Amino acid sequence: MMKIGIIGGLGEEHTMHMKTVLENLGSEVVIIDTLNFPKKVKFTLLDGVPIYEEHSIEDIHSFYNRTIFYTEPPYDLEEKRVRGELPNLDGWYSEYAAERERQSLLGSWIRTIVFQNKKIVNPAECFYLHYLKPYQVNLLKKAGIPVPKTLVTNDSNKLLEFKKQFKNLIYKPVAGGASCNLLKEEDLSSDRLSLLCNAPVIFQEFIQGADIRVFILDGNILCAIEVETDHVDFRGHEKALRTIKIPTYVEDMCIKAAECCSMIFTGIDVKRTKDNDYIMLECNPSPMFIGFQNATGYPIDQELAHFLMK
Repeated sequence: MMKIGIIGGLGEEHTMHMKTVLENLGSEVVIIDTLNFPKKVKFTLLDGVPIYEEHSIEDIHSFYNRTIFYTEPPYDLEEKRVRGELPNLDGWYSEYAAERERQSLLGSWIRTIVFQNKKIVNPAECFYLHYLKPYQVNLLKKAGIPVPKTLVTNDSNKLLEFKKQFKNLIYKPVAGGASCNLLKEEDLSSDRLSLLCNAPVIFQEFIQGADIRVFILDGNILCAIEVETDHVDFRGHEKALRTIKIPTYVEDMCIKAAECCSMIFTGIDVKRTKDNDYIMLECNPSPMFIGFQNATGYPIDQELAHFLMK
């Protein structure tokens, strides 16, 4: 029986869904639970050999890297809050040091899998691009892929100059973790602008048009799905989803984007303007797909499972 590893968390929706799909196809599944490390599970590197709990990974055929629960920077109070492990802020440095050690082993362990000649979907390095959003935008731009005009800054004067070029701008966190919003006139007040001194923000030209999610696996287009929504950020506000056919040159653009981001499996967010131009927003290193699949009937999970077993 073929053994497949899923790097994720016990109880996490996509982790458990793919476990069921793979088992129904006859595979044995091992969940590499990064969510509950180090309290409940054990990770070891013995002379460079990765061990999970008491088991070597030598007989695992391939890995689906659903989510690592690995953060950059290596300390995330929000993640600890979600897990019910808020630190004692009186001893913040001890908490920080322990979390840094956890992250160092986890990051090293997952990267060491590569040395065992295992198939990994996706490599750990791809997850940096979800956190380093400005760098990903530049990667895509350097590859000749159209992206929105982008400013990342903590300088309010730079924002005011940038705003003069566009009718509308959106803003979002540099490292992700929250939705994007339309920049309003009240956001340009002195009080609001002064907040940039605390942390930088991504500002982009607002691309008005249809939202499209393109799923790619191993250099092939699986499906393109148009999202009907009334919101700037469609996530959580989908009114309808339907599969569509995108032009061949846009398919090629998406495949090129996945390649330059080193993503074997990705969901790419694209905007189609009223002039039928296509602008790329982002490549996701571990796209959620269950909602898209349920709405359209396209079997993304089966495609991914068969690739992992191939």
